[in-house]
Amino acid sequence: MEGKFNAVLEFVLMELIFIKFGSSIGSRNRTSAYLKDWCNNQRLERNNNPFSQVISCNQITNTVEQRHLTQSIDPPVGLPGVFYHTNLPVPVNEQKDHPTYLRQLALEIINDIPVDALKVYTDGSRNDSDCTGSGIYITKHNQELKIQRRNPDFCSVFRSELIAVNEGLDSLSSFSCSNEIWMLTDSRSSIQHLANWHRVRDNTGMNILNKLKSLSVSYRIHLQWIASHVDIQGNEIADELAKAGADDASVPSAPLTYLELFSRAKSGNKTIWLIPPEHHWYHCSRPGGCLSIDCSRCDQTTLTRFLSGHIRSLIFSDNSKCFEIFPKCASEQATPDHILACLGISKQDLVSNPLLTLDFFRVHRLVDPT
Repeated sequence: MEGKFNAVLEFVLMELIFIKFGSSIGSRNRTSAYLKDWCNNQRLERNNNPFSQVISCNQITNTVEQRHLTQSIDPPVGLPGVFYHTNLPVPVNEQKDHPTYLRQLALEIINDIPVDALKVYTDGSRNDSDCTGSGIYITKHNQELKIQRRNPDFCSVFRSELIAVNEGLDSLSSFSCSNEIWMLTDSRSSIQHLANWHRVRDNTGMNILNKLKSLSVSYRIHLQWIASHVDIQGNEIADELAKAGADDASVPSAPLTYLELFSRAKSGNKTIWLIPPEHHWYHCSRPGGCLSIDCSRCDQTTLTRFLSGHIRSLIFSDNSKCFEIFPKCASEQATPDHILACLGISKQDLVSNPLLTLDFFRVHRLVDPT
């Protein structure tokens, strides 16, 4: 419980810092300097205050990826040589439209790309173990390049997609191209994020924008969205490379964003929550285990209350818990332990055969016959 509280406290504090200052908290910018000076304030000198605990855990400088205070693109100039396409020739709904139709529309765009243009397919992946990877497939004529990359654990799929775009732009130097570069990705949100370049502050996004700015002087660059899993060869290859990257055993050491740290803590808390508490009455495989028993909701409620000790005979007297006298023996309180002993049922019977226990309860009129 203490671990959960500390995790929640830590991330609530980080969220407040991001909301208030909206920038990087690295070691070499004004925000970081201000925060550390703030920590030296008289009212925050106590060692047990939340901010001091974050500082002592080194959360400020190492764990969180830095964000930038200013944009790298000059607003009046922008990126005139970069074009963002977040849809196919006609508006589509990836969830509702048939995959064959989506594939046909995507192929119309791909087939219209000039033969001497460079095509870069990118994709990101995250498996059930929260391992992430990026895949890049670059093709031109008979030349091709396949790249798979392992990303930090708990890295978001969105950032894995951006990392793939960034890695793809880095790898263009090994190809000779005419005047067009097509970046083909199944992540519409990545293109929308980069199209809104005046609000990009994350490291990966800023790196991509700087490379687009440099390349757009000599090339026309198109960022095109295509539907995923519709049997587009380049996209399928990039997807396989991303999954292979996620399965790579070597894990890079890199900071995570605040939202990724929050996701990691949330996943850890969920795992802890799914572990049954150490309680001598609790032998179910998970919280709410009685709900999986094939019986009426009333019977499920009865078993759950009996397992937790919150039965109808429980009363409060002088601010303390006590139980009514069990009518069968008229000598002891009707605690769950005593009820089982009087009925000749063991705790193991209660767990292994709950329906039999319910029948005993009905015979002795401990529950309603319905």
